Amino acid sequence: MPRLSIITINYNNAAGLQKTVASIITQSFKDFEYIIIDGYSSDKSIDVIKENVNYFTYWCSEKDRGIYDAQNKGIQKAKGDYLLFLNSGDCLENDKVLENVFALSPKEDVLYGELIFDYGTHKKLSNLPAMLTIEYLFRDNIWHPASFIKRSLFEKYGNYDANYKICADYDFFFKTIAIHKVSTLHLTFPISIYDTTGLSSNEESLKKIDTERMQVHKHYLKEDEYAYLDNVSRFKIKSLSKFLVNKPFLTSIFNRLLQQYSKLRN
Repeated sequence: MPRLSIITINYNNAAGLQKTVASIITQSFKDFEYIIIDGYSSDKSIDVIKENVNYFTYWCSEKDRGIYDAQNKGIQKAKGDYLLFLNSGDCLENDKVLENVFALSPKEDVLYGELIFDYGTHKKLSNLPAMLTIEYLFRDNIWHPASFIKRSLFEKYGNYDANYKICADYDFFFKTIAIHKVSTLHLTFPISIYDTTGLSSNEESLKKIDTERMQVHKHYLKEDEYAYLDNVSRFKIKSLSKFLVNKPFLTSIFNRLLQQYSKLRN
């Protein structure tokens, strides 16, 4: 059984696919299988696949019902202990990324690392917390191109919910980490470079993201839990922390609110 299954989905993005494949086949770590799920592309994507076919454990090119339907096809074929979803256009940050990850001999259910956002004119590195609390996941997310997910989690909690068009990965992380409290490990170094031209990064998708995230929250949370987390999110804890400096009375009140919510969750 391979240590890792890498799943790349692609649709009419031959140049992006070539970049992604190149970043994977040059890795110093070799204990992985590589799966390509193509959505019946009409560009030169199939040429890219055939040129690199010896590197793939499995590939197909057929119509699907969207991003997460395609990723679910990859999950069904995967045999690795961990799964990494690196879609066409995204690439691993350097040739030793996988070696550095698995040199840690991880045991946790979800390994999440930092992501570099490539905007063309400049790049920006994410800054994820060492611990993933429900408060954090309510207002933010970890990034699937920089996350290694135990395959057993999909067996236990189900594959991606393809009813979500943009936020099925968010739904999965919120369900497993925030609600079921699976174990996590923060990888403090960059894992991947993210292609910002993708579906979820364009402005037209922002309203859809907000709508789908709200659906996720209301599916898993009780009404009072949702109200609490929504208020905390709107209040922006990071800004609040700065405001509370040298204000011990307000800090005490805020900490009591957090303790009450912790009891509510448990």
